[in-house]
Amino acid sequence: VRPCRPERPWHGVRRGRQPGLLQRAAQRVPGPPQRHQRRRHGQSPARRRARHHADDEFRDINDSHVGIDINSLHSLRSYSAGYYNDDDNNNGFRNLTLISGKAMQVWVDYDRETTRIDVTMAPLAVAKPKRPLVSARYNLSKLLKDVAYIGFSAATGGTLRSRHYVLGWSFGLGRPAPAIDITKLPKLPRTVSKDRSRILQITLPLSTAAFLLTVGAAVFMLVRRHRRYSELLEDWEIEFGPHRVLYKDLFHATEGFKNSCILGIGGFGRVYRGVLPTSKSEIAVKRVSHGSRQGMKQFIAEIVSLGRLQHHNLVQLLSYCRRSG
Repeated sequence: VRPCRPERPWHGVRRGRQPGLLQRAAQRVPGPPQRHQRRRHGQSPARRRARHHADDEFRDINDSHVGIDINSLHSLRSYSAGYYNDDDNNNGFRNLTLISGKAMQVWVDYDRETTRIDVTMAPLAVAKPKRPLVSARYNLSKLLKDVAYIGFSAATGGTLRSRHYVLGWSFGLGRPAPAIDITKLPKLPRTVSKDRSRILQITLPLSTAAFLLTVGAAVFMLVRRHRRYSELLEDWEIEFGPHRVLYKDLFHATEGFKNSCILGIGGFGRVYRGVLPTSKSEIAVKRVSHGSRQGMKQFIAEIVSLGRLQHHNLVQLLSYCRRSG
């Protein structure tokens, strides 16, 4: 029995013959959550009444026990879960916690001659104790027909509170049940607690959304940077154009074309003062806007002519650039 949440109440697992239930291998009775809580000071009478009502209804001795039930929810015999250690000279009793999540062994023996039912349990690595945990006498021939089914049943409650696993079992009629090779039993599956599952349900969407936002922001910045510094190169520039400079260099030289760097404003655009970041040379940058009265042909003609002129009274055209947008 592996509880999903140990602090929550859990239900049990049965081994039985149909028709007629034979033995309740593990059972924690269903009932209000208050029934399964420890006593605390200041509990209301309503809570105490609900807990006592569940005790009266199922007559369970505690929340971790083994009982023999025969066509009834009331146990014919019951005892706290555990086993008698054969290695102890006094056959010392050792308790077992059913909701520990550890694999355990359970033996159910019925003697038709003596009508005796013996239930024995032990940890997985311990051999079958000689002394059974709980015994009762009942003539099962009154309940069983010539054809009967043997199996297991379990309950998880209204919400999934526990999981029950039968790793292996054997049956013998008129003889002892064959021994089970423990080394060949499958391992208990790993389960994720509900608390961890809820944390994943919250953190996984948030982390995914944060990752997508980060990627989106990075893509946006790259596209924006590319568009900001993107340039156009045409065929005529290869033959007639002077040495071309990167728009990014002019952008940094004029501190982003700040108004404080403006030297003058003409009909075709503005002239900025700047300093090249590599050579530290002072330059004048004429920026022609798209809304300028100067057309593309006039701009190209000006670039080509200034690039070929060399006169000591004229400002030499060092380079130019053209960007899209």
